[in-house]
Amino acid sequence: FAQYCQETRAQNSFSSFISKRMQLIKVEDQMKRSTFEIPLHQSDCHPFALARQGQTVHGGVIATIMEDTTTMHICANDPRARKAMTTDMNFSFIGVGKVGRTLSIDSKILKIGGVLGVAEANVKDVSTGKLIAVGRHTMMFIGEDNSSMEFAHSLNSVFDV
Repeated sequence: FAQYCQETRAQNSFSSFISKRMQLIKVEDQMKRSTFEIPLHQSDCHPFALARQGQTVHGGVIATIMEDTTTMHICANDPRARKAMTTDMNFSFIGVGKVGRTLSIDSKILKIGGVLGVAEANVKDVSTGKLIAVGRHTMMFIGEDNSSMEFAHSLNSVFDV
């Protein structure tokens, strides 16, 4: 799972700035549960946030963290190693992330089937334990067996993964 996470980060250019900072902390229950952590930086702030307002992190960053975590988790659990695409994703934001803090993302596989994979994620502030956001992500498996890593394996070593 750790190798899969490292390889998939190279192919995702949109969120590579965020996902490269994510660290896989643990995998449990036969890869059905995983935990990642990510430190929050000034660059994660809403563009209109002022320092005196506490420098809260943009909701899109938290959504991207949850999406990246559950995507890697769902795809790594597909025994046929197929590509996948999002069919449904929802988030509820309960708190705020703040610059200088670290977030913990707990992902749980709800279903891996022949066509769909479903995972949920909880995002918490590591220092306070407060819940920041919850979400659920459904993906449809597409492509041939063993197609999920074709692109990653074709990359040369100029990419910093």
